Amino acid sequence: MHNLGTGKTDKELVIKLSTEELSANQVRLIKSINSVLAHVLAADEEGEYFDASAELMKQVATAINQSNFSVQNKNMDYGTQAVEYSVDSLSETLDGKNLINIDN
Repeated sequence: MHNLGTGKTDKELVIKLSTEELSANQVRLIKSINSVLAHVLAADEEGEYFDASAELMKQVATAINQSNFSVQNKNMDYGTQAVEYSVDSLSETLDGKNLINIDN
């Protein structure tokens, strides 16, 4: 895609995934998470960065709670348990400074 008048070319990332087993709400949530993630990665102001980061984490927690497994087993409240487990695991990772590096 080309920006008229700027001489710059936009790069685009197209992500394909099967939505066969997902609800319409889950698909919207995936789109929203991708949008907020891109916003976090491109943010250039501190407030914007922190606010978008918090929103991203909230949306991911919502996705976990709305997963098929969580919905099918709602009597066990697996969604909340999975989010709590994830937060604990994330805290341990941050405390140990063991962030995942995907660069080869």
